[in-house]
Amino acid sequence: MSTLLKVEVNSYLNYRDFLKDFFSAKKKSSPHFSHRSFMFSAGLNSPSHLKMIIDGKRNLTNKSLPKYVKALKFLSKKDEVYFSTLVQYNQSQDKEDKVLLLEHLLFMKNKKNLTPLQAKQFNFLSKWHYVTIYVLIDMKDFNPDPEWIAHKLRKKVSTKQIEKALQELCELQLIEKDFKRGFKQTSGALSTPDEIRDTAIHAYHKNMIALASQSLSFDSLCSREFNGATLPIPKENLHLLKEKIRLFRKEINELASSYDNPDEVYQLNIHFFPLTEDRS
Repeated sequence: MSTLLKVEVNSYLNYRDFLKDFFSAKKKSSPHFSHRSFMFSAGLNSPSHLKMIIDGKRNLTNKSLPKYVKALKFLSKKDEVYFSTLVQYNQSQDKEDKVLLLEHLLFMKNKKNLTPLQAKQFNFLSKWHYVTIYVLIDMKDFNPDPEWIAHKLRKKVSTKQIEKALQELCELQLIEKDFKRGFKQTSGALSTPDEIRDTAIHAYHKNMIALASQSLSFDSLCSREFNGATLPIPKENLHLLKEKIRLFRKEINELASSYDNPDEVYQLNIHFFPLTEDRS
C-alpha cells in the first residue's frame, strides 16, 4: 500500500476491493502502469492473474500471496500483516476461523484509530449481552445501574462489560441518555457492512446455542420449552419448510411485541438442520 496513492489497506475489509482501488489509483498516477507490469513486479508470468483475483475468479495461494505483498510495496510491516490477514479472512471457509480473523482485523484497525465503529457494530451483532441489554432498556422496571443489569443477566457478564456495552450502544445511536430512566431506545437502525454482519451472525448463533445448552442443564422445566422433531423431507421442499419457520418466528415476535408490561427477556432459538447427507 502506498500512502501517496491514498489507498489505505487498513480501511478495507475485502482485499479484492483494495486491489481494485490500488490498481485504479496507481494507473491514474502512472498511465503506463498495467496488469502486466504489476505481475512482472510480483514475479508471476500470467498478465491476467491480477484481474482474475479482483474479479473473484481465482484466490491468492500461499505461494502467490507473498509475491503480491512484494508487488504492492507496503510502507510498513503492519500493513503487510493486515493485507495477509485480510486475504485469509476473505478466503477462509471455516466460520470459526473467520470470527477470529475478523476480530484480529478490527483490533489492528482500532490500534490505528481507523473506523472503530465497525468493531462496535460487530460487538452488537455477535455478543448476546448487547442485544439483551438493548431489549432490557425498553422494559418498565429497567434500572441503568450496571450492578442491577449484571444481576438481571444472571451474573454471566461483568459490570465492566455492561458499562462498555452501554457506551457502545450509545455510540451506535441505538440508545440515548434519558433523564428519568437513565437510557432509552432510539428509532435508529444499524447499517452494517456485509463482511461484518455475516461473520458476526455466526458468532451470535454460536453464543445463543451455548446459552441454550446452559438453560437445558440449569433452568427448570416450567421456565423453558425445549422441543424437537426428526423429520423425513424431500429436498425440493426445503425452502417451504424454512419459510414456515421464518413466518412462525415473525408471528411470535409480533405477539411478544404486543405485550404491555414485559418483565423478562427470553431467547427463541429454532434449529432446523440436516442429520443425513446426500451421497449420490
